[in-house]
Amino acid sequence: MMNSLRKAKNSIKRVGLLSLFSLLTLGLVAPVVAAEVESSPPLETICPQPCQDVTQQSISPKVIQSVVGDLATVILADERFKILGMVLQSIGLLDALKQGDFTIFAPTDEALAKLPQQILDAILKSRNLNRFTELLEYHVVPGKVMSTDLKSGTLKTLEGDSLTIKTNHHQIQVGNATVIDGDIPASNGVIHVIDQVLILPQ
Repeated sequence: MMNSLRKAKNSIKRVGLLSLFSLLTLGLVAPVVAAEVESSPPLETICPQPCQDVTQQSISPKVIQSVVGDLATVILADERFKILGMVLQSIGLLDALKQGDFTIFAPTDEALAKLPQQILDAILKSRNLNRFTELLEYHVVPGKVMSTDLKSGTLKTLEGDSLTIKTNHHQIQVGNATVIDGDIPASNGVIHVIDQVLILPQ
């Protein structure tokens, strides 16, 4: 028993402070280990120079991208876009949003629910796909456009027509809709949530 304890103490001395605290938190180290921690050299001895604050270290964009996923993944994971996700999948645009860089002005389920029921039924039953594809492509702009880049003017959409942008007192108006949540990140673009379905030009 004593030999085992000595071996445990020697092993603990070789374990870094962070690992040791983790083990203590999990309750996997005997009380004698706590005494070993107390007798450990002060932080100044371990890190004689000012230690760099990890919270100030920049995170690689590649790491961020791998965490948030592509536009299609973000839309499917957001509870506000259940209908939008089904519609995009129904007309075959979901896979397209996994490639290239895009900015999406995404209507919420509440916004889509304002559409007449026959229109929603037609979308979900995959009828009139060309028109609905054009409608949703009108909500997509090539490239990544953050909210700070949105200025009064126009933006060319994937559908081919332009969207009118108006900015006033920190509010962004996109066509007939208002941006209610902006700059939702994705690995291949950004999403701005809007409160209305955008109306295609006649």
